[in-house]
Order: sequence, then structure tokens, then C-alpha cells
Amino acid sequence: MLSPLLILAAADPVNHVVDKPIVVARVFGQEWWLISNATVMLVVSALVTAGLMIPAAKRITTGSRGSIDDLRSQGLLANLVESVCVYLRDEVFHPVLGDQTDRFCPMLWTFFWFILVCNLLGLVPIADLTAMAGINHGHGIGGTATQSIWVTGALAVIAFGFYNSVALVKDPLGFLKHMTGGAPWFMWPIMVPVEILGMFVKPFALAIRLFANMTGGHLVIAVLLSFVGPLVSMGGKGVGLAVIPVIGAAAINMLEILVALIQAYIFTFLTCLFLGQLVVHEHDENHEGDHDEHGTGADSHAVVHA
Repeated sequence: MLSPLLILAAADPVNHVVDKPIVVARVFGQEWWLISNATVMLVVSALVTAGLMIPAAKRITTGSRGSIDDLRSQGLLANLVESVCVYLRDEVFHPVLGDQTDRFCPMLWTFFWFILVCNLLGLVPIADLTAMAGINHGHGIGGTATQSIWVTGALAVIAFGFYNSVALVKDPLGFLKHMTGGAPWFMWPIMVPVEILGMFVKPFALAIRLFANMTGGHLVIAVLLSFVGPLVSMGGKGVGLAVIPVIGAAAINMLEILVALIQAYIFTFLTCLFLGQLVVHEHDENHEGDHDEHGTGADSHAVVHA
């Protein structure tokens, strides 16, 4: 009977989760990936996101709220998008951004939906099916875009540039004051380097958290499925035992759907939180208090900007 170590050695689970090149250029003896699986899936995710969100946004902006029939005529997708966007705006963004919420909702919504689509598309076995067809030297084309540290790093850099540039434009002096951490002047030599370090740790945390969570689940599934081939090749009881890792992989895959949603939410929420720390100050909170007297949820209709 094969030991678990020999079974795991029969296949390389990591090979199923790492990015693969599609178009490679050699410059001065060095290989450069021009197009990889992550590149393709980024483009596909962008097209899918636009294909879903733009029609939904049009239905939302032109729809009415007269009756249940009006909501039904708006369509399931548009209702789903609107419900999620309204929840994020009222329950997640507004407590952090206050009266600045509507200004930044389009960017934050874009982060959420794009990352969610990237995560969910990674659960579709496109790479496995194309690999079985022998495409791309048997490596296949597909995978999870957010499973690449380069992709999550790029998203984190975009978020970093977004909330810092907005803060600099809105209130340059307030941005510099934020660097002192509110400490007295004689503490600035300590606080300023710490705040600068923290400023660059934030996008690093965004990139690593999304990358690690999306890679970890896929790696567990790959490890479980790597047991199937050796068990089946043993014949007899091995075939029956092969059902166990298949069931386990299916269960983890269902959990990955929840993880995909949670990670899109966390990335968006943290970006909102970092933005709020820079652009919302004491005078903004006073304005927010005045705004709350008139009610913040009077209109539950969300205008989704494509």
C-alpha cells in the first residue's frame, strides 16, 4: 500500500495553481512573459464585469419604484446589483466616509465587483479543460487572476494611489498632519517614519491577503485531487477510497465561493477604511451629524455609475 507521502509525490499540486506563460519574448537572453494566464483572465474578468454591470446599471437608472411588478421588470441581475451596492453604500461606506460617501462609491463599487468576478471565474475549471485539450503546451489557459501576486499587487498599488492622491488633492496640509499621528512636535522624528512605514504596509497587506486566500483554497483542492490518480491506479479498494478526496475537494470548492465573496468585500472595505482615515476629519464628522438629522436612508435607490 502506498504511503500518503508517495501519493502526494505522484503529482505536483503547486503546478496547478501557479501562473503559466502563453507568449514569451527573449530579450538579451532573458525570458519575459508578455501574456500569461493571469493576463488573459484579467481581460476576461474585465469584459465579464462590464458585460454584467453596464446593462444592470442602465436598468437601475431608468427603472421605477412604483410596485413589485416594476422591480420584477427591472430584472434579477439589476435587483441583485442594486441591493449589494445599496448595502455597501449605506452600511459599509457611509459609516466610514460620512458625507463623502457618494463621491467615492463608484471607485469602491468597481473594486468590489471586479475582484469578485476575478475570484469567481477562478472557480470555473477553464484551465483544466483547455489543458486536457492540449492547449498552451498542455498547461491550458485560465485560472484565477487574483491568484497571482502581480495582479493583487497591481490592485493594491491602484488602491494606494487612489486614496493617497485623493487625500493630497483634498487637503494637503491635513495629509501632512496625518503623517505626524497627532503627536506633539518633539515626537515627529519618531512618528513620521512610523506613519510612512505604515502607509506602505497597507497596500502590501491588501496584496498579500487577497493573494494568499485565493491561492490557499485552490492549493488545498489541488492537493486533495492529487490523491485520486494514485488511489484509482491501485484498483480494488483504492477506487472506493478515491471518492473521499473528491468529496472533500467539492466541499472546499463550495467554501471557495464564500471566500471569493469575503475577500472582495475585505479588499473593498479596507480600501474604504484607509481612504476614510485620510479624507474624513473632525469638521466632516460635524457635517455628517447634520446630514443624519435629515436621514441617510431616505432613498434606497442606488445609481450605479458604469
